[in-house]
Amino acid sequence: MLSTQQLSRIRVIAVTGLLILCGFRIVTVISYAANVLPLGGDARSYIAAAKAILHGQAPIGANGERYLPEAGPDIPVYLYPPFLALVMIPLANLPYPISLYIWLILVAAMTLLLIPLLQCLVGWKAAIFGVLFFLPAWESLWLGQINAMIAIILTIALLALTQRQDVRLGFILAIGTLLKVTPALSILILIVHQRWRSVIIASVTTLSIIAMSLPFISLDMWYTGSLYALTSTWTSPLLLSWTAILRRQTGLIGTIGPTVLTIGMLFITILRSRHLPPRLSLTATFILPLLISGIIWHYSALIVLPALAALWQYSRKGRMIAFTTWTVISLIGGILQPIVLSLCWCVCCWPKFLGTDEFEPITRLDPARLPETSDLWYRKLG
Repeated sequence: MLSTQQLSRIRVIAVTGLLILCGFRIVTVISYAANVLPLGGDARSYIAAAKAILHGQAPIGANGERYLPEAGPDIPVYLYPPFLALVMIPLANLPYPISLYIWLILVAAMTLLLIPLLQCLVGWKAAIFGVLFFLPAWESLWLGQINAMIAIILTIALLALTQRQDVRLGFILAIGTLLKVTPALSILILIVHQRWRSVIIASVTTLSIIAMSLPFISLDMWYTGSLYALTSTWTSPLLLSWTAILRRQTGLIGTIGPTVLTIGMLFITILRSRHLPPRLSLTATFILPLLISGIIWHYSALIVLPALAALWQYSRKGRMIAFTTWTVISLIGGILQPIVLSLCWCVCCWPKFLGTDEFEPITRLDPARLPETSDLWYRKLG
């Protein structure tokens, strides 16, 4: 029988070995990416879309490519609502190299900002290692992706829900929806749980931003741009959602499979949310887009960190599932990514599989401000 001190020493050695493996994989993948992908590759599409707005064109698809010839060929297609392009307009007015490097610095800062936000849920050590040794964080940084920004938004939403800060919750989810659409799923959950104040704030924020943008972006541009990625049927072997995987199949599976899967998982999430604590419902909606969205890459998994933090905090089984998911995504990826994320989604929808041996929350909150709730996370408080 090993003593507590021996078990602790073994745990330290195991974690150190894992971090070394993760660090080695990060160096290997980014070194390879440096030879095949330009630095800030996806950021070029954001800047090009902003330039399209400046030239009176819709920031949709490849419309902005001709306005950024200095960025080189094969600028990625712009797949986001117009709001991101509007936010990028100040950078689009600068010379391209300067705008690109400023954006990359901002992405790096947002990635680092995830650490103090996530530590509210999992503590400093887990937050630091969870961000800095997570391969998708480095992939997103190299490409200049907005995934770190979305992860920040989802983390703030989770913390706002914990503190019952309905105004902040509705506002931040509205901003997330205008940037990437998928956080709209979380607003649906607020409706299910009758968090009407948050829903009203989210609606007012969304409509106000759209109204203020009308001199530059028409309603038709908003509609088309917001649905562009959702309606895309583009496929690639590198896409890792179940929808994308089914779409590559032949026959009836490839034709109706993606639609049936998307509707089915969305219906189950909403139906189960009626019987779940709000935090688990919200966590499920953080994971769901990575399973049903048509365009999900390996680096898209960065936005799941808030959900993994929520599971880590929930119980010992939740901690084991979160740790396993983080490790599999960071070290292996591929088809295993949607498999482990599906497991996370399932335990959020059916929390009996997580057990009830919950940890006390690590969240740095004043207990007097915590809501009275049936959520298991706070059963031990007081």
